[in-house]
Formats: sequence, C-alpha cells, structure tokens
Amino acid sequence: MKWEEFSRILEQTKKRRPIWFQLESDPPCEFADVQLLEKTLFIELPGEYKTFLQAFGGGYFAFVIVFSATKGSEWNLVAQNEQAGVLEKYSFLAISDNEAGDYYGFKVEDGVCDSKISFFDHEDGSVKETKYENLFEYLIKEGLTIK
Repeated sequence: MKWEEFSRILEQTKKRRPIWFQLESDPPCEFADVQLLEKTLFIELPGEYKTFLQAFGGGYFAFVIVFSATKGSEWNLVAQNEQAGVLEKYSFLAISDNEAGDYYGFKVEDGVCDSKISFFDHEDGSVKETKYENLFEYLIKEGLTIK
C-alpha cells in the first residue's frame, strides 16, 4: 500500500470515527530524529515507517501502538527494543506491540529492515511472516478495522 491510499483511508476513518484518534500519542518527529534512530540502532528503517514517524509520531494510533522517535517516551523505539531484546537475538526490530508480550515489526538483514511486517511470538521465540506487505497495510488492517 502506498502513502496516498493510506492517507485517503485514514482521512475517511477519522471523519467516521474521530474518537479513535483522541488517545495519547507522541508528536511527529523531524527527519533528523529518524536519522538518529537509524544511527543509534545501526539499521536502515523502511520508508513507510520513516514517513509515519514524521507525519504522526507514535503512541496510540486507533487500535494499535506504534513506537516513536520521541526521547523519554514510553513508546520510544530504541528503549522498547532494548527492553524486548529482539533486535540482537532475533534480527527483528519491534515497532508495535500487542500488549500481550508479542511484537509486530521488521526482519533485519545486514542492517536493513524489510518493509514487510513480521510477527514476533514471545512464547516460542519465533519470527513469523504476516500478510502485511508494509506498515501502512498493517495499520489499516490492525489499527483501523473493527474485529
């Protein structure tokens, strides 16, 4: 899914269900903040995630939580990944959690994050493929859909 389609669906959802977007969140970040994340983590983030961080920040985004670039935030990407311990051990960058110990994120190979969303299962320590081709698709299906 491309930015234009994501933005269109998001705006339609905000009009129909504005209350979904009133929960606590971090502010949008600057490009320099994204560069600092990449430098700190020694990785290259997918374009969709960089765009999301600069447009929306992080925190609650309808029905999901997205980790942010905001220093000191409970949703800070670096702190969340240090706590989860999945980057070094599983070559997996957590960018969202399901609040049950599992994470959604990106597989990392040679310092580059795959755009496809994967799922880290804390019970068996495995990283599994998902049906989500990128962050925007994940956010639409998991964050903006009533189940």
